[in-house]
Amino acid sequence: MKQVVIRKDNPPPINQFINFIQSPNFLGIVLAIINYALIFLVLMTSILPNQYSLKVGDILQTPISASRDVEDTVATETLRQAARDSVSQIYRFDEHITESVIVEVGQIFEQIDNARQLAQDKFEDYKQELENQWENQESIDEQEETGETNAEITDTEEIVEPSPDEILTEQFIGEIKQDFPIMLSNDEILTCLNADKTELDQLRDQLLDTLNKLLDLHIKQDNLLEAKNTLRDEIMSLPVSNETRILGTTIGVSVLKPNMVLDGEATQAEKDRAADNVEPVMYKKGQYIVQAGQPITQQQYTMLQKLGLLKEEKVNISILLGIGMVVFLIELVVILYLMEFEKRVVESPSHMLMISLIVWVVLGLSLATSQINQYLIPTALGAMLLTVLVGPTSAGIINIALSIILGLMFDNHLNIMVMTITGGIAGIYVCSKTQQRNGLIWSGFMVSCVNLLSIFGLDMITSGGWFTSLKTSVWGMGSGLLSGIFLVGTLPIWENLFGVVTPIKLVELANPNHPILKRLLMEAPGTYHHSVIVANLAENAAEAIGADGLLARVGAYYHDIGKLKRPLYFKENQIATGNPHDKLSPTLSTHIIVSHAKDGVELAKEYKVPKVVQDFILQHHGTTAVAYFYHKAKEMDTDGRVEIDDFRYGGPKPKKKETAIVMMADTVEAAVRSISDPTPGKVERLIRKLIKAKLEDKQLDDCHLTLKDLDTIANAFTGVMTGVFHERIEYPNMDGKAAQEGGKKHGD
Repeated sequence: MKQVVIRKDNPPPINQFINFIQSPNFLGIVLAIINYALIFLVLMTSILPNQYSLKVGDILQTPISASRDVEDTVATETLRQAARDSVSQIYRFDEHITESVIVEVGQIFEQIDNARQLAQDKFEDYKQELENQWENQESIDEQEETGETNAEITDTEEIVEPSPDEILTEQFIGEIKQDFPIMLSNDEILTCLNADKTELDQLRDQLLDTLNKLLDLHIKQDNLLEAKNTLRDEIMSLPVSNETRILGTTIGVSVLKPNMVLDGEATQAEKDRAADNVEPVMYKKGQYIVQAGQPITQQQYTMLQKLGLLKEEKVNISILLGIGMVVFLIELVVILYLMEFEKRVVESPSHMLMISLIVWVVLGLSLATSQINQYLIPTALGAMLLTVLVGPTSAGIINIALSIILGLMFDNHLNIMVMTITGGIAGIYVCSKTQQRNGLIWSGFMVSCVNLLSIFGLDMITSGGWFTSLKTSVWGMGSGLLSGIFLVGTLPIWENLFGVVTPIKLVELANPNHPILKRLLMEAPGTYHHSVIVANLAENAAEAIGADGLLARVGAYYHDIGKLKRPLYFKENQIATGNPHDKLSPTLSTHIIVSHAKDGVELAKEYKVPKVVQDFILQHHGTTAVAYFYHKAKEMDTDGRVEIDDFRYGGPKPKKKETAIVMMADTVEAAVRSISDPTPGKVERLIRKLIKAKLEDKQLDDCHLTLKDLDTIANAFTGVMTGVFHERIEYPNMDGKAAQEGGKKHGD
């Protein structure tokens, strides 16, 4: 019959799938997906408000409030425009205008003098022309009588004097008008030409004096008419001909200009300043925009549209896509960080689940407490819980991720993000230094102080108001206190739910008043004192190589509690009694000795000692052999059927550095205690020999200790044991009193 061989190195696909489902990687992927979905939903519900299908004029039965603080831009712009309109125009004095007016008056009178000179020249030229015509006349007949000749001479002289109308023609007056810088009528031109020179000089002086006085009063465009009327009154009061007064009025009114010029830039700047000083009209979060029973106005409709409270035909894909990208980026960065720097967390399904639950709890509490005030949310709770339960490194990256998420939840609020980061870092620092539950309360106070300062500083930057900023920052103190209260109140739940042993829990377990330690002291005092020395050895060695010294100390305290079941069967407790093993077979004695590990685990479970401490009880001997009874059995057995494996502990071997250190410390303490006349050299040689034996027996294969670590541990053990078995001074025979004084002198 042909034998069928089934190969097991390639399991069926269904088995591969089952193995994958049961692996930590699968749980990690599932948690990542759940975290992504929940955070996405939280942000979406926070960022996207409830929407309404409305139009202008609709009357609602329930009011609609603002989902966030938003500015009413229409009302604000109306107030700003009113502020701009209330600003008076700004003028500046232009001294060049004053100078130009005076110069122009001088030019006008200079032109009058030129016009008068032109008229005089024309008159003389015309007169000369007439005289020349008379001298050249050849048609005079001889006259017989002298009287006739005289009469003709008289007529000729009258012809030589030209008429003004012949000189001041329309054409001539027009040519003169073109040269004047101001517009004058024909009559005013004739006045310029015919007026008495004295009157013109008097008119010029009066004009200059009046214009200077008026311009010194700084004339604006608004009061120019009033200034012209004043000028007209002054000129009309001159003791000159009416024509001359009219001419002076025309000249003065024409040249008078405002010397206060409108400063457009300064006016606009002042208008802008007034508009900037107007406080924006704001709808605060929760304030009603539309009242129940009132029709929706266009302005209210615009506000609802701005807040995104109106339903639109299409989904706002851009917001959803943005939320999805941000959440994916945050989760990716956190996962990569933990994989690189906290691989133990990623490889532990319970840690990953605990971190996820803490994040969900913080987000839920934030949504609830934000209904009172957004600064009241317990932002530092997640960082502090994770510091105590997992470690400060993981807490730091989760705190940064939470700060971004919470900032997005509350309208991209920078203050919330800064408060979460700074308060969380403060909480991480204090919690990492605290080993008492009472100290966790102080972490809440520290977070409160940091929140107060961060919110106060940021609010001062944005608002600038002392009282308002201080009032706002008080809520940040409430956030810190609330975080501390939730930390202390929920920490036992997390510890029990996930079996996490925190430094605080370890300190509580190290308390000598713990029931099982009190039993150990009373029922097995030798074992108790042995455990105390082992604890000192283990703690010093663990801290020397960078391991958890507190965990090593607590593990050492409890590693031998199984001896409580039969304390007298162990050498350190046999003070005034005989050794009961003398009456037992080596096999039975071995069974009693080896069983103290399992007995200790049962006691630990009874007293609810955490699993991490139970590992010390079960692993502190690994699979080492009870050499004494093995050799005793070998001596008694004549058939050679004794196997060393029958005298070994059941294990397992130490899995952590701390449990391995306790194993070595336990062996070292027992062995060094048995040395007669211990010297530092003998102690060190024995310690290194014992550690080497553990290494060669492969008891340290699973705990990841390096040779350098072992050398450091040996040095640490030597230092402690040398101190325990220090060399004592031998005193000569003295009376009791002298001996007591000598002992006190040397510290013994």
